[in-house]
Amino acid sequence: MDCPEKCKYALKQDSDKQQLLLKNFSESVEEQQHLMDLALKEWAKVKNKDFENKTPREFSQTAEGKKKLQTLFDKHEEGLQSQMNYNTLRELFSIPIKRKQTPNHEDVAKQFLSFCADFDYEKTIPLLVNHDIYKDEKFRINYIKRNAFLKQLKALKEFDLIRSALSQYQDEGVVEFEINGKYILSIVLAKINGKWYVRQKIFGESGLLLSEKDYVRQVANKFTQQDFSQAYKETKKWLNTFPDSPDLYYYLGVYFSTEGKLKEAKESFFNAMELDPNFIEAKYNYGFMFQAEGNLNEAKKIYEEILLRKEDVKTLNNLAVIYEQEKEIEGAFALLKRAIQLEPNFEPATKNMERISAIVEKKIESNPK
Repeated sequence: MDCPEKCKYALKQDSDKQQLLLKNFSESVEEQQHLMDLALKEWAKVKNKDFENKTPREFSQTAEGKKKLQTLFDKHEEGLQSQMNYNTLRELFSIPIKRKQTPNHEDVAKQFLSFCADFDYEKTIPLLVNHDIYKDEKFRINYIKRNAFLKQLKALKEFDLIRSALSQYQDEGVVEFEINGKYILSIVLAKINGKWYVRQKIFGESGLLLSEKDYVRQVANKFTQQDFSQAYKETKKWLNTFPDSPDLYYYLGVYFSTEGKLKEAKESFFNAMELDPNFIEAKYNYGFMFQAEGNLNEAKKIYEEILLRKEDVKTLNNLAVIYEQEKEIEGAFALLKRAIQLEPNFEPATKNMERISAIVEKKIESNPK
């Protein structure tokens, strides 16, 4: 069926059919490519004054004609900024195909879902924004395990691209798919150094991306109000929609820690760290869980890793407590001094400093020079 002229999706071509011009509304590069291919197949049948009044198909029968057509296609593709191609005509005219240099955002999203459909999550890692962190085996294993437990991904068999969009500066994109003909999955991407990478998955329409911060804020407010039961319910609910949210995993960890479930808390904080390697608060809480269960060596290691990246007052204070327990009083004193310089009114550090200072003074008195 032909679309009525008033339909914005109707394929509209310039009245001069000799021109390579196409006007239409499309919701994805894939759709635009398909529509363009349809129009170009018709263009190939129309006699063109620029081709000795022959059709492009007829003109392509000679080597010189092929060369001129190749030049024409290359020129037009420069204007398309590698988003689309004229490979349909190249195939039609037996002209060598010029491959796209880099996949666009839709290509990367489709490749990502293809690997997911095969349950080969390890192959998706090079497509991720933070792919470098998965050189750490602990993060790599956690990523694969975390995705393998997502019910929506386990059920993934087929997917159809619905629409896509790019940000104003075309460095961020979102691609929306229909999964198994039943539900919507959106892939959010970022362009880094000219290449597209997957940033997160959203089980729902792409518009939900704009609401994610609001939902996280609602969860945070529930914790502030100490309504832990409702906070937990909302965190679990929104994790079903935003399975790659480091903030939601962080709050899940906070809930488990208030319940004294250290194992579950550690798993949640580690998920937040995997999703956002710069999430210092999640890493601090991860270390604190080890300290709470008495694994001081692991807690000490994590705190020291944090301090290599950032001077954090809570980390300095907690590490000082471990140093004290290990009888490294001078080290504890130095850490607390740094903490108080950073935040003079941080009460845990000032109280610990009083105690440590007394120990240092007593030690000096008992060992006079």
